[in-house]
Amino acid sequence: MKPFSAMYFIRENKTRCILLMFMLFLGYVAYLGGLYVTNPRDNWELPIAYYRRMVKVNDIAGDEESFARFLEEVEESGKATVIKNGSYNAFNWNSIMGFENGQSSLTFLSVQDFKTYCDAMGIVCDFENLKSGSMVMSERFAKNIGIGIGDKVDKDFDENILREFTLDATTKEDGYLLYFITDEEDYMLNALLISKEGVTGSEIYEFAHSRKEKYNISIHNDFEKYINDQTEPFNVIYTFIIILLAVIMAVTVNAAFVGMYQRRHFEFAVYRAVGVPKKEIVGKIVKELLCMDGIAVTAGGGIFFLALYLFNQLALYPAGKYLRYFHPLAFFGALLCNLAVVLPLMVTRSRQMLKADICEY
Repeated sequence: MKPFSAMYFIRENKTRCILLMFMLFLGYVAYLGGLYVTNPRDNWELPIAYYRRMVKVNDIAGDEESFARFLEEVEESGKATVIKNGSYNAFNWNSIMGFENGQSSLTFLSVQDFKTYCDAMGIVCDFENLKSGSMVMSERFAKNIGIGIGDKVDKDFDENILREFTLDATTKEDGYLLYFITDEEDYMLNALLISKEGVTGSEIYEFAHSRKEKYNISIHNDFEKYINDQTEPFNVIYTFIIILLAVIMAVTVNAAFVGMYQRRHFEFAVYRAVGVPKKEIVGKIVKELLCMDGIAVTAGGGIFFLALYLFNQLALYPAGKYLRYFHPLAFFGALLCNLAVVLPLMVTRSRQMLKADICEY
């Protein structure tokens, strides 16, 4: 029976259905919001992956001989590669949310130490021009703050820079990574213990922790927890906003569909009068709603991701920023908004049309 085709009503009422499908498309606002609030945490994925393979230690007693013996023991164990670190140098990058954010910053005491680190982590870099006083950062970081090869930074640039450094190389790392190369004068009894092949970062941590009291060392192994603690509030706020948005969309879209189906009261009254089973009437309504929702999600998705691609390519990438195309939290937000609209619609419109009575006309 042609009127029971899912596309029949949509074809006969194109303008009205397009407007309603546009309202369903607004669920992508929730998706965009999810990409937006998870962006700061996304930028820490690569540094976190690095830190899962290494342990940062320092001598809290200032006993250079004791710390040297500890590092020798690590080397002799064959579990990790030891790389000494200099004093902390750093500056921030500009997040897509409008505030400055920190980064993963390491200071190496020689070009060879930095090369050893890069080899261990799989970082590709041109070492030819590197020397004491060199700075290396990811290409995205350099674009983000607007500096290029040959540019210099010092205390006037940021108070956390201890001496003048020159940007002599960039890496293609997926994030905001920052490295400095200095000399032995800046050595502050800090070291990285990078796990060798076949050894996990947790094994290195346990090895160092078992010698913590003996050598009076401090072990920094809470990097991922620290980042999660800093970014989790964004996820909580987003969840509350999405629940509120889902309720608003459910009420608004439902009101729009009420008017549309009231115009069809006579149509469904006729179906009931000629003996069409309730199951088929409900099925027709469900198929229409799912069809409209499917078109809105599919066509809207194509428009949304094309717009996001162009926004990334033309606006964000040149500024050293970006938005990912997928994140589970963003997907959850969009799905929640969609279900909050479609499921109540199926129930309420079915109940509304099953009450249609030909005797009223």
